[in-house]
Amino acid sequence: MNLTRRQFLKYSGVAVLSLAVPMHGQAQTVRIPVLLYHDLSIHPGEEETVMPSAFASQMEWLYGTGYRAVSLEEIDSLDVDRARRAVIITFDDGPASFMDHAFPLLAEYGFKATVTVIGSQVDSVASSHDPSLSWDECRFLVKSGIVEIGCHTNALHVWGKGSSPALTLAAFNEKLGKDLAAFQDRYRRELGRPATVLAWPYGRYDRTSIEIAKKEGFRFVLTSYRGYFERGGDHSAVPRWSVNHDTDLTAFRSYIERRT
Repeated sequence: MNLTRRQFLKYSGVAVLSLAVPMHGQAQTVRIPVLLYHDLSIHPGEEETVMPSAFASQMEWLYGTGYRAVSLEEIDSLDVDRARRAVIITFDDGPASFMDHAFPLLAEYGFKATVTVIGSQVDSVASSHDPSLSWDECRFLVKSGIVEIGCHTNALHVWGKGSSPALTLAAFNEKLGKDLAAFQDRYRRELGRPATVLAWPYGRYDRTSIEIAKKEGFRFVLTSYRGYFERGGDHSAVPRWSVNHDTDLTAFRSYIERRT
């Protein structure tokens, strides 16, 4: 029987999980790594753009080491053993490159992911990530059962001069309620239900922002603060670790394995 490298990793990954020593104590705190990606491209033009080959190596290492990517909704229902081998994969900005470079690998390994989109840029070819996912692609991804589509605001992901946000946090909060309501309205029309995941633009927020998000129906709110998501922890401030173009496999492994 001839096995490809990825087929071998699939079989060996199953073996790793089956040999895991059971652990007891369901009340144990388990820290779960949350990965933040943006664009995937062979022509990285920004710090946050990751080479597809690097992404493939990271996913291959996760699978071969016995880790599994799960959805945000699954976290609190995982037992301790499964939670210790779980990771969460997120993509911000809804880049179309997700379809070409990320989804095929995720589907192959059975990994789940959350992609947050900027509502006003869905279907657009004029966004900073050119082009963006379309609503048809969003429907396809949701139907696959392994991708959750979330919100990165409707039209508040706006840069000012240089690398500064165009709005102060106070001004952002003033517009946030109407913006998220507009996003949810479009999301319901396109996908048939409300979005439950929100990622803050620039990672900026305060208690007022969180209360507005909850009012608009968001259960999981993703930040850009580095850290780990604790099973049973605060859903309104989920930390993430940003994977960038200069993130090598050693640094990647270090973040995943440093959870304990």
